[in-house]
Amino acid sequence: MNRRDLLLAAASLPALALPARAQAMRDRPIGLILVGASWCPFCKAAANTLFASAEPASIPVLIASQDGKPIPPYGDFVEAAGHPIARDIVQIPTLLFVHLPSQAVIHQISGFRNPRSYLGQIRSTLVQAQEAGYV
Repeated sequence: MNRRDLLLAAASLPALALPARAQAMRDRPIGLILVGASWCPFCKAAANTLFASAEPASIPVLIASQDGKPIPPYGDFVEAAGHPIARDIVQIPTLLFVHLPSQAVIHQISGFRNPRSYLGQIRSTLVQAQEAGYV
């Protein structure tokens, strides 16, 4: 990820971290599962974008690695093959939106073009989840 992309991702932080949304996340949380591999450059870019935006917004992120290695900047991960939700994903990177109380996948984003597009898709999904009553 280059500096310009990182700055664009950081500029989108306020849209993800609205106070009302943060409270709603605590009440009816949505979590994110990034399914990827450490060798995949698109997975690394997606992980960097998530780290810059989801972490400050207090949205939990789980990394499910298909190759058994962490995807920087995240150090913690689970094996995708052993995860009940992530094990069936074949295209990487794939971002799963999970309603934590029910463990239901409510949406997924496959692929990564650039941070601005990725964050736009995430923001749109979170708004739709809020309108549907998940958040």
